[in-house]
Amino acid sequence: MPRTYVFEDVVKTLNDVVPYDWSGFLKTRIEGLSERAPLDGLTRGGYKLVYTDTPTDYFKTSETRGKSVNHAYSLGLTIGAAGLLTGVQWDGPAFKAGLTQGQTIVAVNGEAYDADKLKEAIKAAARPEAPLVELLIKDGDRYRMVKIDWRGGLRYPRLERIAGTPARLDDILAARK
Repeated sequence: MPRTYVFEDVVKTLNDVVPYDWSGFLKTRIEGLSERAPLDGLTRGGYKLVYTDTPTDYFKTSETRGKSVNHAYSLGLTIGAAGLLTGVQWDGPAFKAGLTQGQTIVAVNGEAYDADKLKEAIKAAARPEAPLVELLIKDGDRYRMVKIDWRGGLRYPRLERIAGTPARLDDILAARK
């Protein structure tokens, strides 16, 4: 028979180890909502999250292995084989344009879809005088044109060292002997 526990049991056990406001700490993290990701651990580890227009090697390998294109950090979508939308970020530019998982990109700015054309369109839309990214979308038997309001160019996440801080994250991730 499994022994269950309740929130108060966890708080009491933690307080037995180290007295602290564990109830407040846990409630903030479990029940709280935040506009931003909790990045303090990375900062204390000697790194910061930045976005660049060049994917990391890991990102490239992930796309190749998954046979996908990941624009989650720019347009807010991921694309599988033959232009099929496999993911749409909640409240991202693609979501706001009305795109959903399962639809297919047929064309980008009036030309047949391919991943490179989409990347070029995202880059071009970063210039103020350029048009927004326009996609021809197939949803079942229906087609429609969608303009995605995104001017930020290509964005790929990476960790960057903070100069003059200890590289604690390196120590944590180092191989053990």
